[in-house]
Amino acid sequence: MTEVSVAFLAELVAGRLEGDGSRRIRGLGDLRDATEDRIGFVRHPRYYEAAAKTQAGALLATETIETSAALIVVDDVDVAYAKVAMHFHPLPHASEHFVHPTASVHPEAELQQPVHVGANASIGRCRVGAGTYVFPGVSVGDGATLGERCVLHANSVVGDGCVLGDRVILQPNSVVGSDGFGYAREGAKWIKVPQLGIVVLKDDVEVGANSAIDRGTLGVTTIGARTKLDNLVHIAHNCTIGEDVVMAAGAMVAGSTKLGDRCVLAGQVGVSGHLKITDDCRFAGDTVVLKDVDEPGDYMGHPMMTKRKYMRVMRELRKLAGD
Repeated sequence: MTEVSVAFLAELVAGRLEGDGSRRIRGLGDLRDATEDRIGFVRHPRYYEAAAKTQAGALLATETIETSAALIVVDDVDVAYAKVAMHFHPLPHASEHFVHPTASVHPEAELQQPVHVGANASIGRCRVGAGTYVFPGVSVGDGATLGERCVLHANSVVGDGCVLGDRVILQPNSVVGSDGFGYAREGAKWIKVPQLGIVVLKDDVEVGANSAIDRGTLGVTTIGARTKLDNLVHIAHNCTIGEDVVMAAGAMVAGSTKLGDRCVLAGQVGVSGHLKITDDCRFAGDTVVLKDVDEPGDYMGHPMMTKRKYMRVMRELRKLAGD
């Protein structure tokens, strides 16, 4: 296990060190049961009492607090914790070339060594970038392109022709390039419309477990750089999702909608099709978006309205109810 000094971690997070920087830290720990070789974090004053009693060797905090641990004072505990956690638990990557004997790899597949391919994975006639780590049961289709240092967790799927940038992460059972929901009605019957486009995930995108991103009908479904999708998220065909977007569990976007940069969709937000959402919009949980949004800001409710208006409506409803 990696062992580093508190001083090293303080430099890693650009924090101010208070206390013994020579203490050796081997990993992360909870304030309540951490040992002297662990680092914990304090993000709220409600935890100051626990910090005073902790046996942890070091703590991350936003100010000087009472504790026997060495202290690393930072502006943002969450960001500092993420950097420390990633140091002790880095993402998997292929450092040596390995293809499991049970994996099926097309003879014309281009694996840019080193690549790790796990048991029972299926790799079509595609290109896989160096450092990429493919877990067991993954399927990569013909014509797909995977960038460098991608991580494809167990049973995730990359459909034919789809493109992943560098450092893309697919969590278990996620699907990139599923068919869009396209049908034409003939009398009482529905006739399937072939979905002939692709999906493009730009650099540093992460797709949560059991999420699905549909390929374009003819064109491209695009997910912008650094966007993060939680579990059970659905992006329909021909959507364009901007950069640095965050979508929480169960959020869904219908076909051909354009979502701007830095938008935030909380859990179970539903966005209708063929809409245009501008940059820097934030939607509270269960919000239903049925029209274009031209102004950045906070929105909530069904029907959707600005957060300020929604809170006024709720106050009036409580008055009507006698609360």
